[in-house]
Amino acid sequence: MMNTKPSRLTAENSLVILIDHQPGLLMNCKTIDPLTIKNNVVAFANALKVLNVPTILTMQSLGGFGPITKDLAEALPDVEHIDRTIIDVWLDARIRKMIEDSGKTHIILGGITLEVCAMFPALSLREEGYQVYAVMDISGSQSVDIERWALARLVQAGAIPVSFTAVLMEMLGDNSLPEAGPVYGALSPSWGMPTFLSEYHQ
Repeated sequence: MMNTKPSRLTAENSLVILIDHQPGLLMNCKTIDPLTIKNNVVAFANALKVLNVPTILTMQSLGGFGPITKDLAEALPDVEHIDRTIIDVWLDARIRKMIEDSGKTHIILGGITLEVCAMFPALSLREEGYQVYAVMDISGSQSVDIERWALARLVQAGAIPVSFTAVLMEMLGDNSLPEAGPVYGALSPSWGMPTFLSEYHQ
């Protein structure tokens, strides 16, 4: 088991797994508006590209949930869509190998739904000694109660709940870096400060 002492997120020590952002699953989310989740995960994906953070995309074709949302697929055109039947992505041999081969120690998860697609691999990864982050605003649940129960279990296991912007800002670390403008530019233009900083770095 690897060292479990908490350490800060960096673009170099992290890997992101985006789990099942598919229309049929998004529409079941009641804790966050499905369109907000979609917009958040696309902004997150675009910023991750700027920071060169490796990203895994997964989906389930069984169940009629549809493909990965078009905007997310377009944001990560070079990333394979891993179609799986195993619910816990860590137990899928292909994904497990990708995680292990990456050498990354910090695994960042967002999934539909939080209580299944994100929580199960979070528990498995914690058992293996990884530092795990659950990105709450690119995940969603079927009710507030279900989300609360899932969050309690995640925290009890040592996973860290975060927002996608908190992840990006921790990785960026310094607004004077050349990556700052494109990172902020990936965020919603309705956010005044990111828009201002994006223009400042042009």
